[in-house]
Amino acid sequence: MAVIGLPHLTLSFFTLPSKALTTMFTAITILSSALSAFKEFTGDSDVQVQTVQTFLIVATSRNPSMEDITRIIGLSQAATSRNIKKLAEGPKAQEGYGLITLNLDPYDGRKRVTSLSARGYELVRFIENRTMPQLWQHFIQLAVKP
Repeated sequence: MAVIGLPHLTLSFFTLPSKALTTMFTAITILSSALSAFKEFTGDSDVQVQTVQTFLIVATSRNPSMEDITRIIGLSQAATSRNIKKLAEGPKAQEGYGLITLNLDPYDGRKRVTSLSARGYELVRFIENRTMPQLWQHFIQLAVKP
């Protein structure tokens, strides 16, 4: 449905007002930059977007559980588990990236919660340094548009 008075984009099945497009493009810019930075930091060119999404949820949330991550991203429980395993450090530090840690939830011993490791915090700073220039450029372009 078009919003009167707002520029819009009509796709074959729906119309987005310009504010929704701006939000969508900003999110895509952030995710694209984060994916590139993640690949550069880890040296793994085959990283999946959902793995980076999982990392970003852990980085921006306070100790999210696997169930929280599953709900937020909309992945299956099995896919979330695989992404967590890939992001965490496995036995002998061979299975994962070592970016997050898994601990028992102090309030519910049946749940496991995630948090960033020291290396995970390094990656957050790395992503920020790679992403911020692109975001500033994006926001400046939005600000000067007629």
